[in-house]
Amino acid sequence: MSDEIDPTPPVAPPQPPARSNNASRGSRQTATYLSKRLTAAGLRPVSKYGQNFLIDLNLVELIARSADIGPHDIVLEIGTGVGSLTSIMAAQAGAILTVEIDQNLFQLASEELAPFPHVKMIQGDALKNKSTFRDDIMESIRDAKSRLPDDSKFMLVANLPYNVATPIVSNLLHQDPPPDRIVVTIQKELGERMVAGPGSKDYGALSIWIQATCRAEIVRILPPTVFWPRPKVDSAIVRLDVDHERRNAIPDLK
Repeated sequence: MSDEIDPTPPVAPPQPPARSNNASRGSRQTATYLSKRLTAAGLRPVSKYGQNFLIDLNLVELIARSADIGPHDIVLEIGTGVGSLTSIMAAQAGAILTVEIDQNLFQLASEELAPFPHVKMIQGDALKNKSTFRDDIMESIRDAKSRLPDDSKFMLVANLPYNVATPIVSNLLHQDPPPDRIVVTIQKELGERMVAGPGSKDYGALSIWIQATCRAEIVRILPPTVFWPRPKVDSAIVRLDVDHERRNAIPDLK
């Protein structure tokens, strides 16, 4: 982990981890493990930050797998948590920028991610205000992208805190550079609004904005039981593939 993203893509695409590695990581991704780790550090989930940890390792891996991350790609993650998803993606990506608002979780994740020089961590809010990303985040993305091969992709891949999911996704789609792909865990209701067709009860301004710039699909519906603490609603893994031609045809994105 470093102050700047140091793109160090693997020489060859990473191989799938052995079953024993998966089992080992899985034992560290349970509610019991997370509870003990946070308790040992004198911490507990903070509701105002929308902290709901995904405790099913298979689903954590599904998020990363659904993004089709390549060894030259740069990934933005909002909500590092304890670094579980970040660690999986670090074995696949050329560079990762991960942002965590909770200073205590930031310190815990720093220990987990220390072996990865191509992972940069930022502590703080990813948004400068409700409609704008922090300048240093997009500057870091542009810098890393300039040092990766021309065919590199920029992605947002994250278990997003519920309370910032809409502004994060909506605003990222008119940033420079725009993402090539977004794979995020969000509230099911929000995911249904993103993919809703005209005339349906969920169709609205967000549906129009997303579908004007992306191809959208729901990958998986997730029950509350796969999170700790359990949210009161179902969630969804959503994948958005940005259609750059469609996006570029819009005269005024904002």
